[in-house]
Amino acid sequence: MRYPRLRYHDKDGVLGASDALVMCFYLRHANERIAPAVIRAVEIFREGIRPYQLAWNNTGDGQAEPLDDASWERTRGKTLDPGPGRSGSLMLEGKTLRMDDLLVDYRGLDVIPLPWPEREDDVCVLYLRLPTAFLEERGPERVHALALDLAAELPFNSGYVDFVLCSSRGDSVEALKLIRSRYPGVHLAASKATMHMNTWVDGVHWMNFLGQPVLGKLGGVASLRERLSLPGISLQEMSGDRVLITLGDRPEVGDVDAGRTLQPHRALARLLEPHLYRRRPPFTFSKPIPEEVLRWDRRFLE
Repeated sequence: MRYPRLRYHDKDGVLGASDALVMCFYLRHANERIAPAVIRAVEIFREGIRPYQLAWNNTGDGQAEPLDDASWERTRGKTLDPGPGRSGSLMLEGKTLRMDDLLVDYRGLDVIPLPWPEREDDVCVLYLRLPTAFLEERGPERVHALALDLAAELPFNSGYVDFVLCSSRGDSVEALKLIRSRYPGVHLAASKATMHMNTWVDGVHWMNFLGQPVLGKLGGVASLRERLSLPGISLQEMSGDRVLITLGDRPEVGDVDAGRTLQPHRALARLLEPHLYRRRPPFTFSKPIPEEVLRWDRRFLE
């Protein structure tokens, strides 16, 4: 299956939005507890995407070095043991450093919740981005299997895998024009990790990973099986009181021109509505989220 190529360039020709395949996991645990699992997941990811390769290691302060074995070992060590009062994080990027290229972005926190009110909802995040071509070449079965391998390592509260439109924050309104009239199945995603998720759920997707506390609030897996009985919805129970809800056998863009209605997505959205994340700007960003972007996030509830 071919997926639409979605691109937005700003007036200077800089790529501000691009289609991509994203795997993202939210973990409300301190880095000290989850860092070994995150490192295992990143290593599984790197091996599982070959011959695609990450090329650059962002070492902080805007500096990057080639990602060789020595560079990875240094970053691995700093993530596992960042030192007193420091948070373990890592960022690995593809050759072009562009939004349509590979990205591994892990944001760790040394304590959760953070003591500052403006950051009390911040959690650790593992955000993995692949070019859409990976999905087309490997097929959804391989992507599904890789995502499950990653999820099995991670004590996630929630997570997702989907074909998305990644956008920088300042270009979100222009990016939305690429999908609003035709592709309701396409999530407008951030171009990197978003930390202020707490235990909310980041939208409705092809693959939806749910853990606690949301799974418990929904009555557990047995209750979900009763309430999500539409054709095309599958539930896979996972260890650690977690579940994967998959909508269809591949990511669905919901092409309006082809008469797609996305009923499984709407059913899951109605069920998750009290727990869905509502975008808000980070504490460093003063502008409010545009209303049309907020409406897009609720499109399955209309």
